[in-house]
Amino acid sequence: MTVTRSIGIAILLFWLAMNGLLIKRQTVAPAPLLTLRGSEKITEGSEEWWGIYYRGEKIGYANQSIALKTKGYKLNDYSRLNLNLLGTIQPAETRLEMEANDDWILERFDFALNSKEIGFKARGAVKDNKLSLEIDSAGHRSNREITLTQAPYLLASLKPYVVTQQLETGKKFYFSTFDPSTLSQQVTTIVIEGREQIRIGNRLEPAIKMRQSFGGISVLSWVDVHGRTLKEESPAGMSMIRQDQEEAKNLPSHSVPLDMIAQAAIPLARPIADAKALPAIELKLAGVNLANFALDGGRQKLTGDRLEITREDISKLAATAIPVKEPRLQAFLQPTAFMQSDHPRIKSLAARIVGGERDAMKAAVKIKNWVFGELAKEPTVSIPNALEVLQAKKGDCNEHTVLFNALARAAGIPAKTVVGVVYLRGAFYYHAWSEVWLGGWVALDSVFNQLPADVTHVKFLEGEIDRQIDILQLIGNLRIEVSDQLPVASGTKN
Repeated sequence: MTVTRSIGIAILLFWLAMNGLLIKRQTVAPAPLLTLRGSEKITEGSEEWWGIYYRGEKIGYANQSIALKTKGYKLNDYSRLNLNLLGTIQPAETRLEMEANDDWILERFDFALNSKEIGFKARGAVKDNKLSLEIDSAGHRSNREITLTQAPYLLASLKPYVVTQQLETGKKFYFSTFDPSTLSQQVTTIVIEGREQIRIGNRLEPAIKMRQSFGGISVLSWVDVHGRTLKEESPAGMSMIRQDQEEAKNLPSHSVPLDMIAQAAIPLARPIADAKALPAIELKLAGVNLANFALDGGRQKLTGDRLEITREDISKLAATAIPVKEPRLQAFLQPTAFMQSDHPRIKSLAARIVGGERDAMKAAVKIKNWVFGELAKEPTVSIPNALEVLQAKKGDCNEHTVLFNALARAAGIPAKTVVGVVYLRGAFYYHAWSEVWLGGWVALDSVFNQLPADVTHVKFLEGEIDRQIDILQLIGNLRIEVSDQLPVASGTKN
């Protein structure tokens, strides 16, 4: 295993999430002042195809079809991607089937992601103001229910609706959104930026330019007078353009030359010496709105654009017994849709790894060592969840982190996922790792096998996949300089 392959870049997840923007995985609930009108209903089915590109290189295609049913509509989305990740081509495909009533209100959906040896399925049905979900993962089926503040409409109806309303140019309109792939709700804003002509193949097409934004991420769309997408551009070089079926499905026979992980790296002019051993470091951050991120707190201190990170001294933490019972920490012990810490397989494995150990720090080290030793370090395109990772025994940082956290929670150790960047060989890369409660929150990296994690782990946010998508606003924008790195004292141990 090379050091490079052990990075486990979280960007694998983020590219997949970005693709979700491109192929319209979301359902949308318009704000109260925006309601669909019966006169805007389509009278016949439609089908569209797009080519998907990364910085000008074709990496896949997407297809969407809308068919009429007795009362309402049936929509199908499909995408196929070939992603170059650390020199390995990773194929991935998503399928989404939705049904809506005559007013485009969502009735049910069925979503699936399939990549190399990884599969994920989620189904949902709406009744009254409840969305009942069923999730299949590694042969295990779980259920949950989400309370909806508004009846969710299909995004397929949103663009046609927006272009027919002659909305005021430059004004923001707000919509509540639900994403079947992350099982999360968001708020999306739409702004009509004007009209222009764009080239689609050999033709110039009149288009309405529209900007969709959520979580600090902006997606530009050009649509025709019927609201059908001609072209779309997402952050960091991803784009989609309408093509006929034959052209869309015509993928390059050669390997995609651009490595997405290398392209998204943040190079440093000044290298960091012996990063693992540094007790502290000061970085200068630029290119993004720092107020959007959780940069100040714990081992990180933000002053203006300067971020000081100090490695935790775990020898000074008071011994903590497990299971931890403090009420304020109970949220970090609970199972989630992707972190199934209450599943018998997870619980029995955690008990076997920890044995009779009741000291939280010693138990955390045992779990970290097991995850580091048992999981192959491979780039993986997935929606990471603990059961899938346990079955596949491989993955990048997302897979390592979600399995470690599930095992830690099962053992009674509060744990959470944090996302940011980490330094390696002259550049910062996007990465995910854990924080565990050991009498205080401590950074732990089960990919690098570090407790505490070194000071080049720069935390930008915390949370599961529904929060991690916010990291997209950093890609292609974040710049980092090393202001100061404290020398390692003589005799300091890693």
